Amino acid sequence: MRKAALLGVSLLLFAFCALPAMAAPEPAAAAAFAAIFAPAPEVGAQPQPQAHDVAARRGLPTKSTSTANCWDGSTVTCTGTSSSAVNSNCSAGQRGSCTGTDTGMINCPACPGCTASTTCSPSGSVSCTSAPGYTGCFAVRNCYADCGGALVWCPSHGSCPL
Repeated sequence: MRKAALLGVSLLLFAFCALPAMAAPEPAAAAAFAAIFAPAPEVGAQPQPQAHDVAARRGLPTKSTSTANCWDGSTVTCTGTSSSAVNSNCSAGQRGSCTGTDTGMINCPACPGCTASTTCSPSGSVSCTSAPGYTGCFAVRNCYADCGGALVWCPSHGSCPL
């Protein structure tokens, strides 16, 4: 009697465990199996268009693309669910960049520096070149040139305004 009860309980447990495996596959799994085991297309056959665009599927975010124009003619492009861009304007000190949730921030190349030169008395001249991005270069005749760093003085400068 004990053996029969044990056998009955074992068969009952086996039946409950086997039911999910014998159930029909879910539609997504059936579609995946059909795609994997489908016969290969004929050579030279054109691919069939998809019924739905990937971005249009429910739950997928819309992509945004922004492009900034750089001072040297190049561009930087950012993408994501949101993005923005600012064009270069070196005369206003604006380097140019874009920002996107996927790409982060991408900068344009640094604006070129400036140069300044002045004529010195009794002869000669001095000049300087700034670091990239600095636009405030100037010179005072017979005195110095200033490019945002150390002043470049004329050899005989007397008293000059700073």
